[in-house]
Amino acid sequence: MKFSPVLAVILAFTLAFVLACSPLSASAPGIGKSDIEAINATRTARSTAIANRDAVAAAAVATEDGIILPPNLPPRQGQPALREWFTNFPATSVTFTSIEIDGSDRIAYDRGTYEATAKDGTVTPGKYLWIWRKQNDGSWRAAIAMWNPNAPAP
Repeated sequence: MKFSPVLAVILAFTLAFVLACSPLSASAPGIGKSDIEAINATRTARSTAIANRDAVAAAAVATEDGIILPPNLPPRQGQPALREWFTNFPATSVTFTSIEIDGSDRIAYDRGTYEATAKDGTVTPGKYLWIWRKQNDGSWRAAIAMWNPNAPAP
């Protein structure tokens, strides 16, 4: 059989694709039920803090260098910026519904939906994606939080 450079390139790309789609290790540690429960509880703590207009508690859900990516606005990073953001956050209550939480032993993602209810009763549905980082004390804090409403952009 004669060597074909085209066949070699196709084989190389196929092998690279298969390796890229394969798990790194069959024994790679995931997050357990207790981690998922802790993430859910911490996310609920932020909802409670927002409803109570407690900017310090809302910001404390994030890591020290935590980032929020609000819709149509610049990112905010770090505890001082997050406290300022939540201080100026409109009076509202937010209910988060997680669709999927997964990750490794130190980092996880949380994808879901939310409903924000304004003081006047207006409900805004949307979706969110948070990246969580496990702290040395075993707690989970949000490293990155992004969200946007389901309504089309203005």
